[in-house]
Amino acid sequence: VRFLAGSFLALFLVGVIVALPGAALPYWRERYGTEEGASLYFAALLLGLLLGVRLGQQERRHPLLPLALGLVGLAFLGLPFAPSYAWMALLAFLLGLGEGVMNVHGNSLVGELYPERRVELLNRVNVAFGLGAVLTPLALGSLPYAAFLALAGLLAFVTSALVLGAPPAEKPKERPRGALWPFLLAVGLYTGLEGALATWNRVWLEALGHATALGGLLLTLYWLFLALGRLLLAGRVAKDPLRALRGLLLGVMGLLLLNFLPQTALLFPLAGFLLGPLFSTLFALVQARFGQHAGHQTGGGGFAMGACNGNALLHAHQFGQHDSARHHRNMTCSGNQDFGVIRLHCGRSDHRIGTLDVFGTVPHVRLNAQGRQAPEGAAVRQVRA
Repeated sequence: VRFLAGSFLALFLVGVIVALPGAALPYWRERYGTEEGASLYFAALLLGLLLGVRLGQQERRHPLLPLALGLVGLAFLGLPFAPSYAWMALLAFLLGLGEGVMNVHGNSLVGELYPERRVELLNRVNVAFGLGAVLTPLALGSLPYAAFLALAGLLAFVTSALVLGAPPAEKPKERPRGALWPFLLAVGLYTGLEGALATWNRVWLEALGHATALGGLLLTLYWLFLALGRLLLAGRVAKDPLRALRGLLLGVMGLLLLNFLPQTALLFPLAGFLLGPLFSTLFALVQARFGQHAGHQTGGGGFAMGACNGNALLHAHQFGQHDSARHHRNMTCSGNQDFGVIRLHCGRSDHRIGTLDVFGTVPHVRLNAQGRQAPEGAAVRQVRA
């Protein structure tokens, strides 16, 4: 039970790490400015994540997993005191390193402790990721930045204590049978679908004529439905995992077809409900059939792809905490394409001062002390989801 609780909290902290950049952006903007140096944070986070995934392939969990959680705790505690984006990048590397190890071993530990209930429990414990991602912006909306990170750091230390002495990863008792590549392909498909819907579907809804705020609300529901799918479908999927995977994927494809029509596109949060159990179920099946290293390739590789697509995003449920219009009136676009806060608009006459419309992967912004309007071809709007 102690290790199960530790895995749950570790995956919760992974959700916090993923959601933190978007939720903390107003504070970072006021303290450091929205310069291109912010991309250092995301680059360092990704590098740390890739190294963490590689380290996570080791069979020894102790002391690797407790140390990773300890580094995450120190990084959380240090972020409020970072004087620049360069210092933040060093701490982001530690967060990414811990994130990779925590994701890999947080999943594999549960699967090995409860092999007879592997599919069901992995789905249930992965609800923690969604909770962390949703609760982070909500908590930062009511708590000071430093206080929230102090609580997150304290939670990381508590989780580190819970997983002390975690058993090493098990080796498969039998020689692996079958091919691994179909499972890896399915993980890639899942990662692409989850990330594409989270990144671009609100833009697509705007193109269909729906209000911006409605799109943000539906994206919030999408993440909530993703967590609910893992929670509510876990038992049903565990009875016949392969058949359930086929049915879930076909259901997602059907909802994507409905996404082309203005009226039925509003149903897309239901895709999150069907996508929810896919990753955990695939991880469980690969771990059971091919053992620790294959499971880590599936979990770590898929999570790394998700990080490339998602860690540089400011998701919909994070937008409501952003500041008012007066904080954004002097912003202009710059050239890079890593993350951002301004969306381009086709109307050349739509050069008005406003607040931010943050979505997906769009340009960086920088402060412009002289400009009093959006750059040519751009519109600036607020999303309140």
